[in-house]
Amino acid sequence: MIYCGGAMRFRAKGSRPFLFSALFLLSGCAIAPVTDDVAHVSASNIARQIRCEARQAVIDALLGYLTSADNNVNKKKLDDYSFAIGNELERAYNENPEAIRAFDPSQVTGFAHTVTKLLYSTGIAYYYDLTGLETNNIDPAANLIRPTPITSLVTLGLTGSFDRQRQNEWSFTITDNFGNLVQKTSGSYCANHLVRTEDYIYPIAGKVGLAKLIKEFTLMSLFENLDELNKDVATVKKGPPSMVQQLQFTTAIGGGASPKIVFAPSGPQLQVTDVSFPVTVSRKDTHQLTVGLYLDKGEAKVLDAARGPIYEGSLITASGGRAEQGAARAVQQFLALKIFKPAL
Repeated sequence: MIYCGGAMRFRAKGSRPFLFSALFLLSGCAIAPVTDDVAHVSASNIARQIRCEARQAVIDALLGYLTSADNNVNKKKLDDYSFAIGNELERAYNENPEAIRAFDPSQVTGFAHTVTKLLYSTGIAYYYDLTGLETNNIDPAANLIRPTPITSLVTLGLTGSFDRQRQNEWSFTITDNFGNLVQKTSGSYCANHLVRTEDYIYPIAGKVGLAKLIKEFTLMSLFENLDELNKDVATVKKGPPSMVQQLQFTTAIGGGASPKIVFAPSGPQLQVTDVSFPVTVSRKDTHQLTVGLYLDKGEAKVLDAARGPIYEGSLITASGGRAEQGAARAVQQFLALKIFKPAL
């Protein structure tokens, strides 16, 4: 019998017993392949890392805006009072990261209040589809021969197969609100779960680039009449902006070996001439992360009023509800459009 991490015994008539052991280094032989098998990071830890990445991106965006001297040049963009609040907040944050939790958009004035309120009122939904596919194939073969008498040479070829394939798919959705993520989440929650670099071998276990998405969503909401993801562009409704990004990562590893033993035949009996054990193992992980951002409907009205005098036009989007629910619906709409499908 052959099994993962096990051995195979073969006995031929008139021959000595032989023990052939195979160590399958590339195969974990998991019944339900999960991310732990490859990256030693569980799905819950991956979700936590990405939440922490989002939290840090919001903090960086907040401090980046409030402490920008370039922004402060235009007092309508960042007034002196809010600029001073921002610099003091950055100083306190550098001394004690927990200080960021005390900030509230009501502490700043003018356009800075609009920007920070928009940031803190944005909901985010993360939809995960984590699929692992593991394949282990063993195809043993043996050749037998009766070498004498020479006038009636007899040969016999035997083959077999022991192929196994296992696939596991996990899908789940997590929702957050940027304000709560910063104010109600302790820095200790992310102490050992904030990933600052990308993982090009197993991308879902590293930094996935949420900072760019959050920055673009904020800029488009303020200045570019951000629209909802909607295939029916002829239907225009007043409502909050939303944005969805879908990432797909595929990591495949595999290998094989073909051990073979050749025997020197002797005597007239039917006997083994050679035995081979080709082994192939592979693992393919496909991960989709769909992230939706959505501005709370009430705050969208405030935003619309604040930006109207500066930029013509209005927000074009579908109706929505609370920030977290809206972000989840944005993700659902994106998936319904089937922008692309994973191919296994």
